[in-house]
Amino acid sequence: GETVLAKADERFFWDKDKLHKECNVNYMERTHDLAGVPHVFNPKFYPTRQEKEWAKKERKKIKSRHVILWSLSGSSVHKVYPWTDSVIANILSRRKDVSFVTVGDDLCQLLEQGWEKEKRVFMRSGEWSLRNTLAFAQTVDLVLGPETGVLNAVSAEDIPKVVLLSHSSEENLTKHWVNTTSLTPDGVDCYPCHKMHYGFKTCNRDHKTGGSLCAANIDPRKVVDAIVFHRKLKNDISGTLSNR
Repeated sequence: GETVLAKADERFFWDKDKLHKECNVNYMERTHDLAGVPHVFNPKFYPTRQEKEWAKKERKKIKSRHVILWSLSGSSVHKVYPWTDSVIANILSRRKDVSFVTVGDDLCQLLEQGWEKEKRVFMRSGEWSLRNTLAFAQTVDLVLGPETGVLNAVSAEDIPKVVLLSHSSEENLTKHWVNTTSLTPDGVDCYPCHKMHYGFKTCNRDHKTGGSLCAANIDPRKVVDAIVFHRKLKNDISGTLSNR
């Protein structure tokens, strides 16, 4: 509860302006400064040879020209996007050459319900290990999701990425990411809160969708536009909303 949070870190209850001034720093820059190393940013996941071979085989099973990996959820309530189904349906209807692979933990299987009969949606939540997911991420045409480990693992890769920001700003998270489109909520006063929320006692909720207010106010049309804009899905014409 709030008592536990207050004892853990009183900054959780600072007002937004004070918290933003304190916390709106780049995560990689700050950790490099603490470690006393130069600002050379290249986080990377190194799959084993067996994991690489497995990922290639899984990719070959999908016959679509383009594959989008969607990480459905992160560790907090604001890392779930309530318009996922709308975006997937829109892309599938306009593009016959695209398939989706959805990943996450066992609970994310709830978010996959309704797509069981769609041949271009491959539901892998609760089936693949995290290492499997990260290895497969290196084979796809685009990775999409909230602020979570899967996106961080490919942040320095040239693989196109669409990140749905919730508690972090672009300065915090994606400032140094490669080939990345960062989407933020529209008209949400509490964004960016710089807080991890594990329930709606402290996180503002969107009552229409049941999701977090910040997640619900990222327009799904912007997500669709961000997907089709990236070069590998734009008839292979070079172009990106990269932060680089």
